[in-house]
Amino acid sequence: MFFRCWIAGVVFTRFFAAAEAPSVQGMIDDAWKAGKKTVTIPPGSYRVTPPAHGAHLQLHGIENFEVDARSVTLIFTDQHRGGIEFRDCRNVKFRGATLRLETLPFTQGVVEAIAADGRFYDIRIEKGYPANFDDPKDFPDHPTGYLFDPKTRWWKRGIVDNSGAKIERLGPDRFRVYWVRPLGPPAQPVEIGDPMGFRGIGFHNVTVMNCARMDLTDLTITSAGSFAVLESGGDGGNNYSVAVKRGPRPPGAETDPLFSSTADAFHSVGVRQGPMVDHCYFEAMPDDGVAIHGTYSLVLQAEGANLVINKNTFKPGDPLRLFDPFGKPAGEAVVKSVEPLAGFENAKKSRRVTRSDNTRGPYFRITLDHPLPADFDFFASNPAAMGSGYIVRNNTIRNHRARGMLLKADNGLVEGNTVDGSTMGGIVITPEFWWNEACYSRNVTVRNNTIRNVAYWQRQWAGVVVAAIDKDPVPPGGHRNIVLEGNTIENVNGTNLFISSASGVIVRNNRFVNAQQEEVAVAGAHWGVDAGSLIFVTQADGVVFEGNTVIGRGRSGKALVQSTATAVVRGAETGVKQSAR
Repeated sequence: MFFRCWIAGVVFTRFFAAAEAPSVQGMIDDAWKAGKKTVTIPPGSYRVTPPAHGAHLQLHGIENFEVDARSVTLIFTDQHRGGIEFRDCRNVKFRGATLRLETLPFTQGVVEAIAADGRFYDIRIEKGYPANFDDPKDFPDHPTGYLFDPKTRWWKRGIVDNSGAKIERLGPDRFRVYWVRPLGPPAQPVEIGDPMGFRGIGFHNVTVMNCARMDLTDLTITSAGSFAVLESGGDGGNNYSVAVKRGPRPPGAETDPLFSSTADAFHSVGVRQGPMVDHCYFEAMPDDGVAIHGTYSLVLQAEGANLVINKNTFKPGDPLRLFDPFGKPAGEAVVKSVEPLAGFENAKKSRRVTRSDNTRGPYFRITLDHPLPADFDFFASNPAAMGSGYIVRNNTIRNHRARGMLLKADNGLVEGNTVDGSTMGGIVITPEFWWNEACYSRNVTVRNNTIRNVAYWQRQWAGVVVAAIDKDPVPPGGHRNIVLEGNTIENVNGTNLFISSASGVIVRNNRFVNAQQEEVAVAGAHWGVDAGSLIFVTQADGVVFEGNTVIGRGRSGKALVQSTATAVVRGAETGVKQSAR
């Protein structure tokens, strides 16, 4: 991994140029070394071969600089390398480019046969798409696939993630995919002729690492091997205006691509000032649209004001929030000092169910300004390093798997967005303990958004969620001071709004339109959720409903507001009213 201000050796070819084109990396490096503040890349298409290590195009340690790449297409030749990497940069503007991989980082086909017991499908790869589906270099041994509607070629309703156990080649372009559990009818509405897309192995298209005040404007990404855009660490305060969408057909193809990326469109982790995500367009991702979060540190040892933790993001002066093994808030303090513990060894096993082993180092000792009642298996989060202060405004997120927005930071503004066709919740505010992503949210306003046609896969929580999604409900006090105002939630079956683990939620002047037209099963049934309840509230206090209207509700609707004995709610009967229009 390089940390130089300029990296040579990247070869670009401008497709229509008669002579050999100059290297884009070279043009940027030459301008930067010469003390210039801007560089303009001549319009055209450039085929980019990466250097010996790292991303195809690397901007490291650059400050107060602009790259004007309007009418430029960069085609990255290695799907296992990043596209553009910004590292340790400040106040850099990169605008106008279209970015894509030469070889698609996914494949797609059509279901030709379904085992009688649902244990496998036979898939024929569509013309022009990668047929090396059984190559472990480019595709996982245990593939993840998704069914699409053959007419609309968007995600099919009522289905689930399809997790593969193994792949068997049947011919040059035919494969049998065995599933970890039966996935034929009635498990999901699969039919012969359904298109199906499969994620491949790849890397992020744009990474912004340990940077501040970046401005990525008018970029278009049409294929990404993982996240389309990832920002990680640094002082943050970065601005993004990006389109992530399906790209052109590959050579020989007779159908359009099903995916735009193979994971999230935009993902922010651990930045100190949250991003501005403004006027973006995201579609066709097999994962979330916008994800903003920090990282939990596991407490390995506690003594007085001293904690031993892993996954450190703390600096002296940072706030620390502590949570018990069940996700309940357990106290807050300020970090006085941080030191690495090279010789510390942990022999304890966590009771937590997490995606991976959460007890590994490196380990650190942090000293707090006062003792907290901590113990092994508690979680600590750092509100100063989880993207707090974010703004997500005037974006369109449509037709993709998972959540339109998955938000886990403080002091956020979500305003004027359209979220249409997310298979899970449209806007979801929740920590994810099992994924190790922090945290609860405070002081977040969600206003004047349109959320429609979301949460249509099997057993979803709701169209809009403010909760802690865990095995059991977590008591109030995690989320604080959340305002949901002036939003339109439209064409959502089942629960439209789910509130839990919160103190102080204002639900004001929202419109619920054409809700609950069809009867569905919801994820919260084991919490007591009735799918016929438009709004469900449990383990929450200070929840206030004012001026909300319900228009055109379907016959599967029952209660407008269902609240449990653990919820303190005001305005449930007067603040949510049926309306003729």
